Amino acid sequence: MTVLSEYDVIVVGAGIAGISAAVKAGRSGCSVLLIEQYGFVGGMSTAGMVSPFMKHDVNGDVLVRGVFAEIETEMRKQHGMIDNGFYAHSFRSASYHLLQEAGCTVLLHCVVADAAMKNGTMESVTVFAAGAEILIKGKVFIDASGDAQLLFLGDLPWVKGDEKSGLLQALTLFFRMGNIDLDKVAAYAAHNKADFFEWMDFTFDPTRIMSVAGYFAAVNKAIREHRLAPDVQYIFFTTLPGSGEGSFNTSNILNLDGSSSQDLTRAELAGRNQVHQIVTLLKNEIPGFEDSYLIETAPQVGVRETRRAVGEYVVTGEDITHGAKFDDAIARGCYGIDIHGQKGESSIMEHLAEGMYYEIPMRALLVKNSDNVLAAGRCISSTREGHSALRIQPTSSATGEACGALAAAAVASGRSVRDVDYGEVQDRVRYNISKR
Repeated sequence: MTVLSEYDVIVVGAGIAGISAAVKAGRSGCSVLLIEQYGFVGGMSTAGMVSPFMKHDVNGDVLVRGVFAEIETEMRKQHGMIDNGFYAHSFRSASYHLLQEAGCTVLLHCVVADAAMKNGTMESVTVFAAGAEILIKGKVFIDASGDAQLLFLGDLPWVKGDEKSGLLQALTLFFRMGNIDLDKVAAYAAHNKADFFEWMDFTFDPTRIMSVAGYFAAVNKAIREHRLAPDVQYIFFTTLPGSGEGSFNTSNILNLDGSSSQDLTRAELAGRNQVHQIVTLLKNEIPGFEDSYLIETAPQVGVRETRRAVGEYVVTGEDITHGAKFDDAIARGCYGIDIHGQKGESSIMEHLAEGMYYEIPMRALLVKNSDNVLAAGRCISSTREGHSALRIQPTSSATGEACGALAAAAVASGRSVRDVDYGEVQDRVRYNISKR
């Protein structure tokens, strides 16, 4: 077995949470290794093609700045982002730029196969790469895998799914279409409002992103005629102005577990079958799509929910809906509870009142039974309802950056992450917890 030199901070998972954690720790003077199973970074932002970014501002106050804002700025420089929508290739490029500037080492095409624990301390991880096992030692480990994979391998505490039923949120395979006649789409929607969700803004501005969600009549008819999978509930897409392109968050894959290789395989096949059906329906029956075409499907099916860490604090649905505040706050969010229901349960979308936001405590990043393992992004400590609000990309970036700051403070002083005062971390991420 090959043994690499020890790193101060090892981050597992190069989604937006892992990128933010690695950049923050690297800029703070730590030697950082970022491990990713794909041949590129970005996670759900790239492999899942999840765009656009969801709401993260209240009354003009942007809640998530820091590394997240720098990724946005870099994408805009590359003309890869308009409003809150972006291209996956631009996200990859912007992230590589920040990681390189921060001096981080990135190890791609690697799967974490084992994690060695001793007396509550994680000592190393073993990765499998190109047919070889590589053991890598570290001082602080950050699980940004989205699936709490590091916790699972280290036999650290985690939970999964609904607390009573065990159900997991639906999966979605994103796809992009081109050559859409957006003027015709807008005109049809404006004249058929009852066929769309009530929350839609029908005063379309061609210079801004359009969000279109509905086409209930066409969807229901296609399902009755067995031309569309019955799990598909509506058609939802967002556009990039002037491009004639749409990013579709439409396929709906049920009763599968995103932490199971076998289920993920079934989900990929089901998702691609649904995409074919949806594209056919759009081209044949929906005004504005007559000359459109499929550009690409995401490399990976989008996973909303699998394992979550059990931490020193568990963020709840009540924390979200009541706008909870904490002395040890390290991030803020304003996205409400959003559960894409499985078979046998209803979906939930609860928006917070305008101007309302909640805070995320540092304790939700501290994994129980460990002195040097942190959780960032989708797998931080929360209930299912809490997780459904926290899982979005801006909030994941903020919790990842906080983990990077906490890890750096611990390494610099030789302390356990548990012995770092939350005030030290707040000083390092002040822009994400208070107004300018």
